[in-house]
Amino acid sequence: MNKILVGIGGNLIPEGYSSLQDGLDAAIEMLEKYGIREVHCSSWYETSPLPKSDQPLFRNAVFSAVTDANPLQLLERLNDIEARIGRVRTTRNAARVLDLDILDFNAQLVDLENLTIPHPRMHLRAFVLIPLQEIRADYIHPVTKKPIISLINDLPDEQEISRLPD
Repeated sequence: MNKILVGIGGNLIPEGYSSLQDGLDAAIEMLEKYGIREVHCSSWYETSPLPKSDQPLFRNAVFSAVTDANPLQLLERLNDIEARIGRVRTTRNAARVLDLDILDFNAQLVDLENLTIPHPRMHLRAFVLIPLQEIRADYIHPVTKKPIISLINDLPDEQEISRLPD
């Protein structure tokens, strides 16, 4: 079994869902059908868009899980879940109903044309690191070799993030 960390978020209500959270919850419920099991999700956080824009605020979390998929199969499965919730890819950093990003895969380094693991910008994003610390306080970034608390301390101050009530 492969141990994975995945970032989940969105800032638009998917068509057919009553709220953004309903769409995010539906995505999490689909994971098992795709062979992604033992899901442990952080709290949800409200975050400002990066880079800063006039988009609606995002709702983000991080989950750990296990899968028998290899990295490319996992990417394909996550992209399929995004499409089923209604994500249409347009421009980079556009508003979206769902974003599922592979953050870590067995602490391995993967560098392919369409997939880089660990996620190349995860160490720069409060909306990844703060929820990740909640579920994996022992996490050490496989490239920088820094513990998560150091990565959080190195974050720029301008990223707005607040934990939502359970």
